[in-house]
Amino acid sequence: MGYISKIVAARSSSKVVADPKENPMVPDRLCSLAGLCAASLAIAVLLPPTASADAPSWNGEYAITFIVGPKSGTSMAAGDPEGQYTDTYGFRSSCTSGKCIATIISGPPPRNPTVPQPVQFTWDGSSWTQVSDFQWDCMMPDGTIQWNPARADVRYMPQLDGSLSGTMHTEILSGACQGTVEMHMTAEHA
Repeated sequence: MGYISKIVAARSSSKVVADPKENPMVPDRLCSLAGLCAASLAIAVLLPPTASADAPSWNGEYAITFIVGPKSGTSMAAGDPEGQYTDTYGFRSSCTSGKCIATIISGPPPRNPTVPQPVQFTWDGSSWTQVSDFQWDCMMPDGTIQWNPARADVRYMPQLDGSLSGTMHTEILSGACQGTVEMHMTAEHA
């Protein structure tokens, strides 16, 4: 057991006796070690932090497939038949002051004209998120549309293969379709 290990292992009230073969830390060497540690700490504090990984980015053309699998939820809209479809969008992301935002910069307009534009997603540390208020187009039994106020929480989580796996949780706040609708999406390089 080395000299430092003996100090760590000793209780604060114990007296440590060094092995005669070891060179115990004399006050000058102890001061030098403390000075070296303090200097290292000062340098570390002054250096800019380095990222352990690249800044998050969502750039380029992506084919977004909507309604992957069945919808679910408490709204009658969750049971409405709706076909899967894919649209291609261009994304550009940027990070400023620790906040990263990805914006849709090209592609078709949303099929629902009440979705706020431009569509932007914010990086939360594990996924690209977006919350928006809009009007849900509630299909009535007679085939007419009733517009109901809604709020959507959308999340796209990056996958190891470069794609993103998405979910959209919509809370339809009132009207004939009041309730929740959950659907899944995917985003793949186009």
